[in-house]
Amino acid sequence: MEYIGYKLVFSTAVHFGEGNLEDSGNKLYADTIFSALCHEAVSLGCIDKLISCVQNSNVKLSDAFPFIDDTYYVPKPMVSLDSDKSADDKKKTKKLEYISGDLIYEYLNGSMDIVAESEKLAKLGISDIRTQASINANEDTRPYSVGTYTFSENAGLYLIIGYNDEEGLHLIRDLLISLSFTGIGGKRSSGLGKFELHNVTLPDCLIKRISDAEYSNRVMSLSIGMCEDEELEDICRNARYLLSKRSGFISSSTYANKLVKKQDSYLFRSGSIFSKPFTGIIRDVSIKGTHPVYCYANPIFMEVSDNE
Repeated sequence: MEYIGYKLVFSTAVHFGEGNLEDSGNKLYADTIFSALCHEAVSLGCIDKLISCVQNSNVKLSDAFPFIDDTYYVPKPMVSLDSDKSADDKKKTKKLEYISGDLIYEYLNGSMDIVAESEKLAKLGISDIRTQASINANEDTRPYSVGTYTFSENAGLYLIIGYNDEEGLHLIRDLLISLSFTGIGGKRSSGLGKFELHNVTLPDCLIKRISDAEYSNRVMSLSIGMCEDEELEDICRNARYLLSKRSGFISSSTYANKLVKKQDSYLFRSGSIFSKPFTGIIRDVSIKGTHPVYCYANPIFMEVSDNE
């Protein structure tokens, strides 16, 4: 499988939901990206082609991770480190969510400057709350608050696409370009979530670690993901992971005549550590609607040994 990166350079603030309308973070998961791609594929008449690509693992998506200037971040590996650092540095390490992709070795052997890395990530962007108005016929105008996140100049998110053929890559790229105009995340009707798409030359060390994952005995997921039920016991053996509950409403206008929730899913978060890579799943989370609704959970992995 070949790998390529794409930058999402946001021209507007974003609303990436964190449970409440007033909250917004900077995290964009692979299942959210895939759901947005599906909406674009329906409007462009290529949804069957997209579903076939991901179900056959001809295309894989990472979560979207931060970049600042030419530094590309990955999740902090969920590994236990022996450290003689101060209590303050240990607290900063615990709070740190991402590390530079070219500092994996330094992080694992304890030589990375945690303070410097934290200070760099603090410049990613700022959270804010906007007040907007709901206007309905024959009713008083009702104000409400929306949480937003604005990325700093020369900062944003990037994602990694794994592909087995050029056709699948071109399909994803075309859908991402279409999505850049409509926006991603919540409150797109308010103009949020629009971005420019740029090709990225990923660091050689990052590509090597992704390519070497197949042969490694310790790998980290770069996408939210899950295995088949019968594989779960084996995959979780000697693993270190966190689960994320993924839920929400189905936004398709042709699915049902009322708003319907998806089936809840519990997926491994990116940054989770396993003893080997696994083939993830594309799960139908629809509930008695007119068409399937798919949840993406097929991770890209990278090798995380502490040997250069």
